[in-house]
Amino acid sequence: MNALLMTSRLPLAAALLATLVASPGAAQADETEDDAKWEESDKLPVVQNRLYRMEHEFNAGVGVLPIDTYYKGVTFGGGYAWHWTDLWAFEAHFSYLQNIKTSLRDKLENNFGIPTTRFAEIKYYGELGGLFKPLYGKLSFLNKTLVYGEFYLSLAAIVARMEGGTKDEENPKGKPERMAFGAAPGFGLRGYITEHISVRFDLRQLLLYSMGEGHYPLVMSLSLGITTRSDL
Repeated sequence: MNALLMTSRLPLAAALLATLVASPGAAQADETEDDAKWEESDKLPVVQNRLYRMEHEFNAGVGVLPIDTYYKGVTFGGGYAWHWTDLWAFEAHFSYLQNIKTSLRDKLENNFGIPTTRFAEIKYYGELGGLFKPLYGKLSFLNKTLVYGEFYLSLAAIVARMEGGTKDEENPKGKPERMAFGAAPGFGLRGYITEHISVRFDLRQLLLYSMGEGHYPLVMSLSLGITTRSDL
């Protein structure tokens, strides 16, 4: 009787053993399949959702044109940006310049009698373009506070009001006030203070052309942005 009972239990034990052996292999096969799918699709899951998401931004700030040999400009400007996605934004910006002569220009004007109109200066300019924001993240400050920010690239069309410039046959004393056109590529960094307030630093190269003459000042600016959230 005992022998018969043992014989009847053998197939059941064999089935259980086979199931236990096969289970890790099946799980491993499923994981390999999932990895293969990720590799084939070349898509990765989102690491973390953004804490700060923007829609409408109004900003104002100051900047400098530090490179020109004959004058240094201080800019006062403001603008509006529409962030229609986390990656892309449309932006319009206007800046007015207060220009300061350098000592070299003072010497040329006072000691060598070169007219003021011979030196090209930007009076004000406006930009219309876009932002591409590929990097967003957070950093630990003193291991106590998380600081959120982003890096972006910018490209805009620009129109500027200029005066002065190299003399020619038609303008022996220098060029008159005129409009100049061009582009303004650059990049920037943004740091978030609160969900509606951020600070941004922009560096842009102005590429301006007018009356056969090019003007390529570098502009650095620091501004404060007030924004609405896209997820509210």
